[in-house]
Amino acid sequence: MVYGGKPSTGCKNCRRRKIKCDEQRPACTQCATTNRICPGYTHLFDLVLRDQTESVTRKAQRKSKRDSANVKTTVTAAEMPTTAVVVSLSGRQADYPTGRFRSSFASPTNSGYYLPLSKSFQDSPEEQAINGFFQNYVLIPRHPYSRRGFLDCLLPLYQNTRHDSLLSLATTAIALIIESGSPSTAHYRQLSQSFFGRALVKTGKAIRDPVESVKDETLMSVLLLSFYERVLATAEAKDISGVHDTGAVALVRHRGKQNGKSEVSARLLLAVQTQVVDHCIQTASPFGKTSADLDSLRPDAFENAGSRLTSLSARLSDLTAYAYPILRNMKQFPSKEQLMGVLDRAGDVEARLSTWPDTLPDDWHWKTSQTFDSLSSHESKLYVYNRRVDIYHDIWVASIWNSYRGTMLMVQYLTLQSLGMLNPPPLSALAYRIVTAINKVRELVDDICGSVPFNLGTKTFGGSNDRNEVTYPDDGIHKPTSDYRKSAAGLGGWFILEPLKVAAKAICLRDGQQDWILKQIERIQRIYTIKKPLDNPTSEMPSPHCPGGRG
Repeated sequence: MVYGGKPSTGCKNCRRRKIKCDEQRPACTQCATTNRICPGYTHLFDLVLRDQTESVTRKAQRKSKRDSANVKTTVTAAEMPTTAVVVSLSGRQADYPTGRFRSSFASPTNSGYYLPLSKSFQDSPEEQAINGFFQNYVLIPRHPYSRRGFLDCLLPLYQNTRHDSLLSLATTAIALIIESGSPSTAHYRQLSQSFFGRALVKTGKAIRDPVESVKDETLMSVLLLSFYERVLATAEAKDISGVHDTGAVALVRHRGKQNGKSEVSARLLLAVQTQVVDHCIQTASPFGKTSADLDSLRPDAFENAGSRLTSLSARLSDLTAYAYPILRNMKQFPSKEQLMGVLDRAGDVEARLSTWPDTLPDDWHWKTSQTFDSLSSHESKLYVYNRRVDIYHDIWVASIWNSYRGTMLMVQYLTLQSLGMLNPPPLSALAYRIVTAINKVRELVDDICGSVPFNLGTKTFGGSNDRNEVTYPDDGIHKPTSDYRKSAAGLGGWFILEPLKVAAKAICLRDGQQDWILKQIERIQRIYTIKKPLDNPTSEMPSPHCPGGRG
């Protein structure tokens, strides 16, 4: 992928004829005067990241072979002073460079890799943050059907990177911003911005290099930078630009068949699709042709429950892009035809989404217990709504369920708003649809509230670290495992925050339910030192998903 200055933005006919194109729409003047069909114009971002020619591809392959042949002579002993044994999933051993860590300790992971652990108080903040990030976020076991993020692919790519590589800088940036959630480590946030800036510089160079641009490490780095942007925007109550999502889509298109070359490549593609869907929903932008493009690049073998929900949720972005200009037009009241058009589209999206739960394995369905046995009646009301506590397979399964509920809630909100403007007569079919939508909203919000204890337990402060005094629910047979406690402490609040914000929008909730939801949002903001937005959290429609596409 080579950037040779400002690319030509003219139509294909004019570029082939090597004449100046005036880029008039719908057809340029040159095509119109010669009775040619104007093919239109390519998006500027796609031009910058345009496909490689065969000659450039051959040059990239030669450069890759030279780099592979010289790799042993370019890395000196001083750059890798200590080495830990890595046992891969295939059983082979490899050298794992741990020179970026001062500690000489290593810990085995459930993935078959060894991770250096910080054992010294002299370790730098970035070293401590990286160790905590891998232990508390990346390496927690999860249900295989829940994988639609990218963090579980990070360690295999990260283990052989140099300390100053793009992937290393991007990983350090996201590790620092996440670990800054505790008051004692709040200063990590400013340090993370330094690593983020350095990673941006290297990203610009990587996407213009014919070899680096197609590597999984580069796409992973762009996803991490997008993740960083989302976490920072949530923590500081700011809007998300989505520029890294756009860049990730362009890289995926540029990579072509590389996207299905390995399991890691396929998972990265799915993660890109998930994050773009989230951004389109949040900004009411149509996903349109991008959905079909990304679906066609993903191998069928890597489809799971998470990926199916992502494909279905893409239809919500198209629905909001159509409905918002109609329902929010302050100058002209919508016509009956426009409102019925919104209802028809909403009904189609709801029908498709309703098929998703039927595709899930048995262990994805939650079990409901009454409440925490150890909580007093007063404490139970603080942490539990209506004495309902739902237990899930893991924190990621609960997160995807809540993403589904948030998506369905937004469809119901558009349905109710359209029906309210139509003002149907009593006992009519449309009036019955109002009652059905209200009951559906209450059911979905009850389900979200029922998952809060599983995500947060009794945690009220302390950032992403697990604390012994925090109680988490169990099914009465098995006690909460250490992996579940770590994932709930580190991710539970982030995962449940956006679904709670969507649930808080409802105007037809049970008595006291909205107040309880708002208190849980305030609790999460207090735990992770998230700034409160200037407006009421019920004023704008957020994305139904978590900041990082669930990683």
